[in-house]
Amino acid sequence: MRNLVGRVAVVTGAGSGIGRSTALALAEAGCNIVAVDIDEGAARSTVGEVGRVGRIGASYGLDVRDRGGFLSLAESVATEWGGCSILVNNAGVTSAGSFIEESDRDLEWIFDINVWGVVNGVRAFLPQMLAAGEGHIVNLSSMVGLLGLPHNTSYAATKGAVRSLTESLRGELVTSGVGVTAVFPGSIHTNITAGARGSQGARLAKLGNSALAPMVMRSPDSVARAIVRSIRKNRARVVVGPDAHLVSALTRVLPGRSGLIGRLTNRLIE
Repeated sequence: MRNLVGRVAVVTGAGSGIGRSTALALAEAGCNIVAVDIDEGAARSTVGEVGRVGRIGASYGLDVRDRGGFLSLAESVATEWGGCSILVNNAGVTSAGSFIEESDRDLEWIFDINVWGVVNGVRAFLPQMLAAGEGHIVNLSSMVGLLGLPHNTSYAATKGAVRSLTESLRGELVTSGVGVTAVFPGSIHTNITAGARGSQGARLAKLGNSALAPMVMRSPDSVARAIVRSIRKNRARVVVGPDAHLVSALTRVLPGRSGLIGRLTNRLIE
């Protein structure tokens, strides 16, 4: 999908971080934006920025766990915008710490948002793309979707699921005119750490708010630019950041060696 001018792009988690940057990058490329976020005020702020680059947009407050809400959103987009051409499933949450210390409630929370949120988005908007004979779906995984890192077990499990879902879906849709891309960012400076759960969630949140964070984490703009390129070139996989490229290389050079990383992270936590 090289020509993005006039396309309608639905972006979840568009109120901040990667979602906000992606919405603005797509607007600069010529798309009109449907900004979706659990915080409708934040989504509305993004739409205001979309207007400043000369495109039009609308904001919707939606919890991606709400399947019925997603279907209603898809109906609204079809009626008011003529359908969705691009879907970016970005909304997500994280957790850190020992898996054995994770509560059932927190496990359900992270799977419902990170996995079912993506499933709900695809099932709501894919029929519109298939009917149009074209479109593009971008699903945000993570570098831990490439290699399960210790003390990120639940997060890695959800992002690994997103990876497999995306790769399988791309194969199914290869002749349909609908492209599918999996994105694997490394450490990105967003507010996802602020709501982290798990036994080390507070420590992760503190790191995310530290003065060091902008120096060790990449800007969400780098992911947004990569997403726009991936849509134009219909790329299957996009890895963003030196740490993510290192993890990607480790999966090829040292497969199944997460124990080595575990020894290091255990020492750091202790």
